Amino acid sequence: MVRFRPRSSRASRLRAGRKGPQQEDILSTHPNPHDVVEAALDRIPYGVSVVTLGRGGVEAALTVSWFSQVSFDPPQLMIAIDRLHYSADFPGSTRNFVLNLLGEEGKRLAGHFSRESFTDSDKLAKIASHPADSGAAILDDAVAWFDCEVVAMLPTGDHLLVIGNVTGAGLGRDGAALTSASGLRYRKSKPR
Repeated sequence: MVRFRPRSSRASRLRAGRKGPQQEDILSTHPNPHDVVEAALDRIPYGVSVVTLGRGGVEAALTVSWFSQVSFDPPQLMIAIDRLHYSADFPGSTRNFVLNLLGEEGKRLAGHFSRESFTDSDKLAKIASHPADSGAAILDDAVAWFDCEVVAMLPTGDHLLVIGNVTGAGLGRDGAALTSASGLRYRKSKPR
């Protein structure tokens, strides 16, 4: 039987459960364990998109950075919506959403759709868009979009995971997708 033995002293320290110098520096600057978790989570790169929901003239839109492909067959995407967000009620009633991937220059759009809204505000009113087959809006400035029909919803922690079958997709203008590496970072508001 052949066993793998780490060659580096760093790997040996990690295997033995000791902290390396870089880990000690992080812990010394963040004495609160919650701060360490938050700092570590800040290093995860995320895409930045706008999710639109709606059908029959009732619609909503919000900036989302927690999304992922979750299945190849059938193709499915997952989005996460803050359970206290106005839009969290839409997936259960409209049963659809469009995930619009923003391009690198889409920070303005991400900011526009991340602001709080109320039932009487229409964030899509001055934004160039057209309806997907499901009825939700496709943003004309998206670099790619996915039209989805909701197949599952799972409340978890302070968010609602929404899974949708991809029923349509398209490519917009050329360009790389906007990511959190550009400096945009989702932050949950602290209660006032």
